[in-house]
Amino acid sequence: MSTSVTSDSRFSRRQRRRRTRTWRPWIIATLLFGLLAGIAWLLTVSSYLAAEKTDVAGERQLSERDVLAAADVALGTPLLRLNLDEIHDRVAAVPEVAAVAVHRSWPNTVRISITEREALAVMRDDGGWWAMDKEGVLFRESTDRTELPLDLPSVEVAMNGDPDILSEVAVVVDALPPALIAKVDSVTARSLDSITLQLEGAREVMWGSSADSQRKAQVINLLLAQSRADIFDVSVPQQPTSRAVE
Repeated sequence: MSTSVTSDSRFSRRQRRRRTRTWRPWIIATLLFGLLAGIAWLLTVSSYLAAEKTDVAGERQLSERDVLAAADVALGTPLLRLNLDEIHDRVAAVPEVAAVAVHRSWPNTVRISITEREALAVMRDDGGWWAMDKEGVLFRESTDRTELPLDLPSVEVAMNGDPDILSEVAVVVDALPPALIAKVDSVTARSLDSITLQLEGAREVMWGSSADSQRKAQVINLLLAQSRADIFDVSVPQQPTSRAVE
């Protein structure tokens, strides 16, 4: 009798273990699914990880309000659901912005860091004045020249707004050392390889293209210090020339 009871007990335990082994994977899968569903809800639906504020860094000429208006971040939206690429593109479309980075800062913040364009020269176009950066991009317009930096040279090109010519001119101006650029009144460009600097005192420098601009800047610095000539040609910096106006 005792042997029979013991056998039945062992059989029951084996059955329970077998049932447990059968159901265990389903129980674990259910728990994992619930956990993942909870995380997904927390990240994409819950207001706990929603955007509550936008931080802006790097603004100088622009105001924080300008950047926030361009970014147009939908506050209250879960951070994970925000399209950072779209926010980036809206801010990058602001003319004064040269570069922008956007990222999430958990749990509730969108951070936007911008690098603004810096004026290298100014150009008159369609009755107004534009600031131009080192890439030749026109990024800020004013109807009054005095509202733009007065110590920057003005640019005149044969085809106003031609991005290729403006880019060439920008390379030239960017290569000039501060002491030299302080002497430049204006820069004219009839074509990509016909750039000329007008200096104070009615002196003129025929620069040619933007090629070898660093070398040309060194050469013209020496010529201006050594010569009283009125016109200089450094378009071929290995063979510069100068002459006086008769």
